[in-house]
Amino acid sequence: MTAAEFTRWFLALFFVGVAGFYMVLIIQVGHRLHTSPVFSGDPGTRHWAHHAAFRFFRVLILLVCPARLAWPPLDHFLAPFDGLWHPVVLLCGDTMLAGGFAAAIAIHFYMGDNWRSGTRDGAGTHLITTGPFAYSRNPMMLSVMTAQAGLFLAMPSVFTLICLAVGWWAVVAQTAVEERSLQRRFGADYEHYRAATPRWIRWHSSFR
Repeated sequence: MTAAEFTRWFLALFFVGVAGFYMVLIIQVGHRLHTSPVFSGDPGTRHWAHHAAFRFFRVLILLVCPARLAWPPLDHFLAPFDGLWHPVVLLCGDTMLAGGFAAAIAIHFYMGDNWRSGTRDGAGTHLITTGPFAYSRNPMMLSVMTAQAGLFLAMPSVFTLICLAVGWWAVVAQTAVEERSLQRRFGADYEHYRAATPRWIRWHSSFR
């Protein structure tokens, strides 16, 4: 089996698995909390726009990956960057996807019932500053962005480049929304945490 064939199967199974994981997670957490852990914001707000864009492309990717497994000529319509369809590039993308999702799963388990998708003032969560959150204020977002970059490398095309650009925009913009909410909810405690911990990863203070 070639790297391209392996990656075709990997992407189809991967995104179906991701969809299944989050469906089960939302149901389980919602059952324990007696309310949905997903807050998409009010229609017309920036919060809502970020979630809507992210979900649209997530559904589109979920449809495209199994479809190209069933009908390989679909790749032509995704406008591939032929020079990047190299085994090393494709397998690197697979690895980034798997690694990003594995990190996200670990963070989900660390957060437990404090996990939310989106933010809402007054939500019954507490400020987490330990574990992965001691190295990044947004380790979950960082994991998602890593996986998004991995998708582009695993399927180098205009389609996945657009997905990457919109995905990173949605994540960065939503991060700003959530940090403002945390500031309102936790005040000085969040300011102390923000001053000590970078937004993305602890290697450059300018990321704060």
